[in-house]
Amino acid sequence: MKEYINYYYHLVVEELRLTRGRYFFHDQQYHYLLEPTFLSPELLEEINNLNEFLRNESNFFHQIIKNSEGNIFSIIDRKAYVLLRLSNVIEEPISIHDLKSEWAIVIPKGKKFLNTRFPWFPLWEEKIDYFEKYSFADKKDLLRQGALLNFFIGMGENAISYMKETLREIDSIDTLSLVPSHRRVFTQMNLVDFYNPINIILDLRVRDIAEYMKDSFWSSKYDLRELEDFLYQARLSKIEAQLLFSRLLFPSFYFDYLERREVPNTFESRLEEYQFFITDLYYYLKETYRIEEIKWLKKKT
Repeated sequence: MKEYINYYYHLVVEELRLTRGRYFFHDQQYHYLLEPTFLSPELLEEINNLNEFLRNESNFFHQIIKNSEGNIFSIIDRKAYVLLRLSNVIEEPISIHDLKSEWAIVIPKGKKFLNTRFPWFPLWEEKIDYFEKYSFADKKDLLRQGALLNFFIGMGENAISYMKETLREIDSIDTLSLVPSHRRVFTQMNLVDFYNPINIILDLRVRDIAEYMKDSFWSSKYDLRELEDFLYQARLSKIEAQLLFSRLLFPSFYFDYLERREVPNTFESRLEEYQFFITDLYYYLKETYRIEEIKWLKKKT
């Protein structure tokens, strides 16, 4: 791999480390990450344009380095790779407070990028339609997943309904501000990946908040009081708070696992606890931001 890096980027590698298919290395000046990508050239070009904008706003984001031929990606052993010059962030897990760094970077209304993800419900509806026709590997899997699938599809449908009702309260979705976000945010995600431009999409700031909170529950790393304090500090609008809760309701984590056919057994044993977790957050948002009522949610007694 050192020879390829020297050929494509004219860099002299001093130390190379392979971690889960990605190559970390440095030369005499900088640290780099060479990682495989499956994104289209068109989307990579859009990401590069966005990366240039983001780096003008914050020096935390890594820089995409084009190869000696002027291309964003290089083909090595029949795989496409992108090279990033790393910023000075360290490889340590993020906290929920790291999400605040995204909020100051608001994407100008006139800028359009292919990796904008809002509104969410068309993709949600497509995902639910797909899994309603899901074919399980065997009868045992069907029996086990059937009840869970019905439960989470029900939650997903409620999330879609709540989101659509919320959007009827505004004149246009263009009034909502987009910020750098991620497809998924995990509690074990480190800062190097958090500021990786290949991982960046554009969305509402509540997207990352909701995904972090859901993952914090399933990874058993949450403190409800800390999450509520964070929601208070976020100073959300009522619309933001309702969209946040619609995203909390949507079980993206379950569908992600289902796509990989590796749903943990803990989902069944912690289902009631999860409902209480969601309900607690709902009542906090209702009391703090006066979000619209959801009658089927009940406090635990």
